[in-house]
Amino acid sequence: MNNTKFLDIVICGPDMSGTSTQISDFINYFKDKGKIVRDIRGTEMDLLFHAEVFEKYNKYFMSLKDFLNSDNFSKEEKSNLLLEIYSILSGYQKQADMFVASFKKNKITTYINPNSADIWIMEEPTKRGAGQVNRVIEQNRSQFDFKETIDGYSAALVHQAYRTDEFYRIRKILRENNKIIIRSRSEESACYQVYDKKNNTKGIKLKEYLSLPGHKIAFGFPPTHLFVVCGPRSWKKEKYLKLKEERSNGRILDDHELNSDYQLFVNKRYASVWLDKLYQEGCKINGSEYLPVIYRFNIYDSKEKVKKKMYENLDEVLK
Repeated sequence: MNNTKFLDIVICGPDMSGTSTQISDFINYFKDKGKIVRDIRGTEMDLLFHAEVFEKYNKYFMSLKDFLNSDNFSKEEKSNLLLEIYSILSGYQKQADMFVASFKKNKITTYINPNSADIWIMEEPTKRGAGQVNRVIEQNRSQFDFKETIDGYSAALVHQAYRTDEFYRIRKILRENNKIIIRSRSEESACYQVYDKKNNTKGIKLKEYLSLPGHKIAFGFPPTHLFVVCGPRSWKKEKYLKLKEERSNGRILDDHELNSDYQLFVNKRYASVWLDKLYQEGCKINGSEYLPVIYRFNIYDSKEKVKKKMYENLDEVLK
């Protein structure tokens, strides 16, 4: 256990592990305890919604999506807010090209008060900045006629870029204010990107991965806890394919999700000491004072069973 006052909790696992469901469970867990939860997943507009300047709107809602789906404000009021957000991002209200939001008070960003919530929900990759590049391009290279549909080296460069952005704009300040951060995935996406001579030949070498600026920040200030949902280390392809069919629900699958051999390889890293060693090495060379605590959960357990086990662990963490 670490001696920090903040909590930086990551929920992760291979694709189809149910991170969205588990994030919702965590949100409900903290709401039931009377905590104020704000969700900053999404685009720059979703983040800017939480700015102090929009307090009369955002203080009632967890997210921009919740605000737009509510009946508390008229269509005109909703349209006016969206226009105000857009005008800030477009630079119409400021003498600059655009003003994104941040938890840091300065002259080039629009301020979000970290104390306006107890719990902040984040995601990786982001849907803003370099994270958007990853979601659109790196995970869907086949849609843009790339020769290689998976390139861990290229993806690692994109991931490290938004980690710098998100840390200094958001996560650093939340940690300094002793907030609880809940993230959907994190720097453990190295499971997808790091080189393997048999299964990930386009990947990046671990030493270089850990030396990139954004990753140095990530492992220098790692999560406090990881909640990993994964399959068995020796997962059979037939069983994985059956699970994927049950959980994909007809949605459009990206290149990573379509490659079953790649997914089995990634899962093996999540399910084994490979992940533990990643943090041991990354945190050590980047000066972290602690290692994250790693909990693992069975991907075949029911949603209720996974939730129950996660809640039990959360109870321990919050003691």
